[in-house]
Amino acid sequence: MRKILTFFNWEIGKLFSSWRRTFTLFLLPAVFLVGMLNVFPLLINYMSTGTLTKKPVTVVNAPESFINYVNETTDARAFTYEYKSFDEFSELADDKNEYRKQLRKGMIICVFFSGEFDRSFDDEVRSYYEEVINENTEAYSRAQIYVAYDENSLTAYARAVQFNEGVLEKYQNTLIDTLGGEYAVIGSSLFETDKFNPVTKFEDYRTVANNQASRVVSGVLMIMMYYSTYSLVIDMFASERDRGFMDKLILTPVSRKKIYAGKILAINAIVTFSTLATMLLLFLSSWLNRNNDAMSLLPFGMLLTPGELAIVVFSIPITVLLMTAACISTVFALKNIQDITINLQLPLIYFLGDFFLQMFRGTRPTTLEYFIPVHNTLQLISESFMAQDKAWHVILVYMLNAGLAIAIFAYTFRKEESK
Repeated sequence: MRKILTFFNWEIGKLFSSWRRTFTLFLLPAVFLVGMLNVFPLLINYMSTGTLTKKPVTVVNAPESFINYVNETTDARAFTYEYKSFDEFSELADDKNEYRKQLRKGMIICVFFSGEFDRSFDDEVRSYYEEVINENTEAYSRAQIYVAYDENSLTAYARAVQFNEGVLEKYQNTLIDTLGGEYAVIGSSLFETDKFNPVTKFEDYRTVANNQASRVVSGVLMIMMYYSTYSLVIDMFASERDRGFMDKLILTPVSRKKIYAGKILAINAIVTFSTLATMLLLFLSSWLNRNNDAMSLLPFGMLLTPGELAIVVFSIPITVLLMTAACISTVFALKNIQDITINLQLPLIYFLGDFFLQMFRGTRPTTLEYFIPVHNTLQLISESFMAQDKAWHVILVYMLNAGLAIAIFAYTFRKEESK
């Protein structure tokens, strides 16, 4: 064990002997990935609308109930709002060219209409509930909400859907409590959440942020892990063998297995630390995103419970071990360092594909996915962010990945020693 630790310390020392090498391995990929997560929504917005800025939702004839809802509700503040009267909006709508231009730039318009221009939306809703409480079976409400956007704009469509589902539908559900009068309490018992309860506010933010993080963070961590792993394996195994340095190490009075074990331990420690640093940057990026923009990939408030964090943290070194085993197996199977580099870079395409698949999928993982090595870690991390992890999933992923890594190492080193 002492000789293994000697090689471990030696490899760690080589890494930190150059600040440029340290920065390139630890911070540069993490900073690049976090930067891309923040720039990606801006690029999508630019490709869709031709501008980097995000238009506020234009609310026409906003009732007092909606303004109060926006000011008091966490999810509603994911958007910014520009309030206009009917007269102010008509000036824009009359200029057809300017109106279409604003829609192409991503403008979303929300119009509240009560059926009459001289009657408020809130009064129409109150009147409807009064008719209902007076047992008027023919009562109906003329209050309507219209949402307009450019259907050819991907960003405008996505924001309009999110605005409708995250703001308007929930706002409409509150109307019976705020405007329903006596009808609101007939046959029901209302429960009000303390608006100033910090725990409630925290959970509201965490629910929204972790839901999005489950789609993004797991894929980012997998890409980071593999990039760092294959880079170190090439440096510690392929390059040293190509320079003839590995043959000199084998001639030392230290067994081949202990030399390899020291290097593998160093790779695992370095990649695990680098991945955790990336995860820390992702958390900081989320908590610094105070505007909580609707298009952000990491909304404000991402956080894990101690149990969820432990699952994620312990899954990293186990997955890195399996990645290391696969990379070393490739190194020993091939001789030309260029062939090795190309073959080790190819899986990055798979991890990128897995990242985008996870980002846009709308369903939970199937049971079969937990039996797919490495991919099961991505699903386990995603489920942890959603607080939907199961004990048998955790045990299966850990045992399967660790067992497969040990089997690959045993086969590879046995084959190498027999040469």
